Formats: sequence, structure tokens, C-alpha cells
Amino acid sequence: MDRSEAARPLFFALGENVCERLAIPPIPLPVRAGREREIFRPDGVALDLLLDELEGYLIDHPDERIFYRAAGSRLASIVGIQLGEEGFHDMAAHYFELGLALDPENLSLRSTYALALQGAGRREAALRQYRFLLQQPAVSIQPLIWILAARLFLDSGDPLTACQILKQCAAFMPVDNEFWELYAEARQRSGIDPWLAPGQKKSAPEVKPAVAPEPKEHEGRSSKMNICPACGKPGKPNARFCGSCGHAL
Repeated sequence: MDRSEAARPLFFALGENVCERLAIPPIPLPVRAGREREIFRPDGVALDLLLDELEGYLIDHPDERIFYRAAGSRLASIVGIQLGEEGFHDMAAHYFELGLALDPENLSLRSTYALALQGAGRREAALRQYRFLLQQPAVSIQPLIWILAARLFLDSGDPLTACQILKQCAAFMPVDNEFWELYAEARQRSGIDPWLAPGQKKSAPEVKPAVAPEPKEHEGRSSKMNICPACGKPGKPNARFCGSCGHAL
């Protein structure tokens, strides 16, 4: 076998039951000669390696991208999510990028791509993806992803966007205390009135005790001298003599 024959790809179709389980169209996928044993193992198919083969093939055959759009983006989503769950966020982001290159309008794939970027510590790149998603007229994204996005906006100094995101999630998180605490923090940092979690009562305003005014000096004198020391009858507050007996007050 010469080099040209060795470089020529072979095409393999996944089993019907595998395609149904993974929701992948049953189309043949390119694999370089000699790589099939590494990819198609007795214990299953190495989907990440299969995607690597597809990526290399499409570099040389860009006109076939549309043919592999559905299968490639679906495989990229599966592999990326699996790698993300295992903590390999950078690798997950790579496969999500491959899927988006085939299907750039796939908003669900883009949301998981943003989440992978955030997990990998690539904050600015993740924010760009989240902002793109927020500009779309109708986006069906898992609330938990939006909550993580809101936390990223809040930590990046944009509490208003975080507050807007969490407001949309409020209907789905009725008893999650951590969510309401995050929402309250975003509202406070946005200058909005504090949020009351479901079941929380608004505290009554603090009432300061009334302080009696200090009596004036002349009032203090008159209050002591309005009783006649001779006859014991009350006199007028400012009177100098008792109106009953004439005794000096």
C-alpha cells in the first residue's frame, strides 16, 4: 500500500442502535486507514477520536461540511458534555468549537460552549458567548446554566445584567435559597430594592422612642410656684400673688 492509499480515508457507519441511542444520523464517517481499531473498540466507539478524524477530513474537504452538519454537531455536543462532566473544560471547549463550526446557529451547543469556557477560567470568552445568547430573540437554555452565567456577570462587575438574567429564572427556582441570595445580591449591587424570598416577611421599620422635650426655664419655675403656700390653692402660672388669699407666690 503506497502513501496515497494509506492517506485515503475509509468510511464507517455507526450501528443502527448506536445512532438511535445517541440521536445521530446514520451516515458514514471518515477514518484514516489504520486508525479504525483504535476508534472502534470492543468496549465501544471512541467518539472523541472519531471527531478528530472528521475534523481533519473536513479541513481537506470543506465543501462537505453541510453533509456532516447534524452528525458532527451532535457528536461534538456528546463528547464535550462528557469531558466537561469529567472536569476537562478546555478539551470540552475544543469539541464544542468543532460543533459550532458545523452548526453555528445551534444555541444549545453555544450555551454549553460558554459554560465550558467559564469552567476553564476563560472569563472574557465566556462572557462574549453569553452576551451573544442574550441578544437572541428566543433562547431555551437550562436555568442552571443561566445562574452560572449570572454569577460570572456579577463577579465581572456587571450586576445589572446578572439581575436581568436571574429575574428570568425566578419562576423556576421557588425554594432554592442560594438562588435567592444571589438574586438579592445582584439587586442590591444594581441599586434595586432588596428582594424578599418567598415566605420572607418584610421587617417593620425601626421606631425610635420618643424623647420628651426639656422644659424651659420659666416653665420649670412656674410649675413649682403655681400652688399657694399659704392657702394651698392653685394660682395662675405667671401670677406673683395668690388670687384667693393675696399671699406672695
